[in-house]
Order: sequence, then structure tokens, then C-alpha cells
Amino acid sequence: MPQYQMYFDTLEGEKKYNVDVGDSEPIEEVLRDILVELSEKGHTMKGLSTGDLKVVWGGRQGRELDLSRTLPEQGVQPNEVLRVLVEMYEGGGSLRDDRIQNEWRLLEQLARLNPGAVRAERHERSPGKDVFLVRLNESSGVESIDREGNPVIRHSHTLRFVFQRYYPDMPVEAYVDQPLFHPNIRPETGFVCLWESSSADYTIVQAVARARAMAAFRMVNLGTAHLMNRGAAQWYTQVGMPRQLVPLSWDELQVFEVRAGQLVWLEPARQMAHSAGGGRVGFRSA
Repeated sequence: MPQYQMYFDTLEGEKKYNVDVGDSEPIEEVLRDILVELSEKGHTMKGLSTGDLKVVWGGRQGRELDLSRTLPEQGVQPNEVLRVLVEMYEGGGSLRDDRIQNEWRLLEQLARLNPGAVRAERHERSPGKDVFLVRLNESSGVESIDREGNPVIRHSHTLRFVFQRYYPDMPVEAYVDQPLFHPNIRPETGFVCLWESSSADYTIVQAVARARAMAAFRMVNLGTAHLMNRGAAQWYTQVGMPRQLVPLSWDELQVFEVRAGQLVWLEPARQMAHSAGGGRVGFRSA
């Protein structure tokens, strides 16, 4: 399959990769697969929430290509240089609003599928920020540690999921209103370090599931950049795990429903990842 040099304008800066593109494939079809692969590697296109993707041949001031057509149709030869970026437009933000409205619908679906465990309390709006208040029930979490080193368990938690102004270029943030003792939860603010890296594909479904798993010590990241509570990390490695006090028991959330005999996931990114196939991007940065 012909290979092209593509530069992607991401939040981390411009990234260059060699990309396989079939002669009969319209560019827009190729981009869908590539963006999924890039997000799995932790890369997010700059401005994706408030603009439209475009591909430029011959540098930033070069010719913009028609995404509905193939590369050979437009005279582009294998191994030529292309740039993928987002064209910003005035009055941007409607895509962000649409995405947040869809996130609320996903949360309501998640609550309907898990009526005992998840409750969507309310959606609060303020300039530059949207907040979802979520109540988790039937959800084991470590509130504190007693004098003997045993965990004090709480089964209900209120969380705030915050969508900042630049969402989804920056992922949703999570905060707990009641204390939770965990290496990746900052006790002073309740901030929950949900993600290892940024991705526009993360949804409220994944955020809720991760927060619930973290409360039960089903998910722990001891990496320096993600460590929010050193005392909790010390207890986890020296007491909790050796004495098998964690992880706590729990029931998995249902994140799918059956429609017309077909399994449909609430997480669109999971569907996209399954359909992306074997992969196109040769991650050989130059």
C-alpha cells in the first residue's frame, strides 16, 4: 500500500508519521481510522472541538485537498508530504455544546442501564464550564484508614465531572465531594486523576467507570505524574496489597444495550476502535 509522510497538528505539537493510504480510498475515510489510532497513542488534534479537519499538500500555505476524493485523483504521489490540521472558524463552540449535550444523554443512558448504581443528578452551566453531578451507589470506596490499618468503607459517593472551556481537546475532569483515600485522588481538592493522557475520544461513560474502579482500588497508577496522595500509595503497597485488603468487591457497570439482537456500546470510541482494523500508521517519527 502506498505510504505518505503526514504531519499532524496535535496539542503536543506537530507530529510526523508515515501513513499507509490505498489508491482507491477517499481521504476522509482514511482520516477516521487514523484519528482513532492517534488517540490510542495519546495524541489529540489541536482545535478539533471548534473547527474542521483539512489536509494541505505542499506546506501550510500549499493546496488544500478535497477530503471526498483520493490522493492520486488530486495528483499526490507516494511519499509526498501532507499536513493535517484543523481550520478554525468564528463562532466556534457549537460542536463543544453538541458534544456536551451528547455526553449528558450518554450519562442518562448509563443511569437507566444501572438504576441502582448510577444517578445523574443535574447538569450545571457557567461561563466556560459545564459540570455534571453524579451520585454513585452500590459502589465500594475507601473513605479512610483506621488505627489498625484497615479501610473504612463507604458505598455511596457524589462526584463532579467538569468539562472545561476547551473540551474535548482537554478531557473531562473529575472531583469527589466526600473524601476518598486513594493514591490518585488529591485529598485537598478531591481531584481524581482519571487519565494517563489526553484524548478527544474519552466519554463520561469511561470517566464514571474509571472513577468507580478507582474508589474500589481496582485501578491504581503509582507513576510520579499521577501520584496525588503519597500516604495512600504507601498504605497500598505496604499494607493494603500485602494483607489483601484491596481491591474491594464490586459489580461491573453495564455499558451496553441490545438493540434488534445486536450489542451496542455506550462508548462510541470502542465501536470505532473495533472497526479500525489492523492499523495504518507507522509510528516512526522523523
